[in-house]
Amino acid sequence: MDLYAHVPELIKGVTEAYQGITVEAFEMAVNDFFKAGRHPTLGVPYTEVAYRPMCELLGFLEANDFTVYICSAGGRDFVRPVSERIYGLSRERVIGSATTLEYRDGELYRTAGVEQPVDDGPGKPVHIWTRTGRRPLLAGGNADGDAPMLETARFALLVHHDDSEREFAYDAGAEKALAAADARGWTVVSMKEDFAKVF
Repeated sequence: MDLYAHVPELIKGVTEAYQGITVEAFEMAVNDFFKAGRHPTLGVPYTEVAYRPMCELLGFLEANDFTVYICSAGGRDFVRPVSERIYGLSRERVIGSATTLEYRDGELYRTAGVEQPVDDGPGKPVHIWTRTGRRPLLAGGNADGDAPMLETARFALLVHHDDSEREFAYDAGAEKALAAADARGWTVVSMKEDFAKVF
């Protein structure tokens, strides 16, 4: 199954599962997940599987006066509670797919709706422009859904997951992006050849 092709349905399912609760209650559920959850094959907490070179690049860019954002196809409000701990970026710097919200009696509630477009594929450049008012100077991605974002950036970086020893080796879900990288001259970074340390 091509998981990336089903991002809208997956987001809709998560949104419906958590509809009707406040944004604070959802954040508590996210924090509980990260406290207890472990990666199923690596056996470590999810907070320990951020790619070290990615975090180093984010820190380098921030130290050199770039404003850095995470642009996730996944849930924006799922990433925000841990973005500073994992990536060193404040929650305001997280762009992503999101539920619609409703204000009632002094509280913000999650609804069953999904903000459109979803933050994947052509939705990524839309969300970036909406939040920042700019095209990205540099964008990094690793999947077909990142290609439109990479096309709008001045400098595009595509991570190729090809290290079966330290991480995983797969091209599924990135075939089109890898072909576009070759055609467009994007920089492709090999997990196997270019990452001295993965995690």
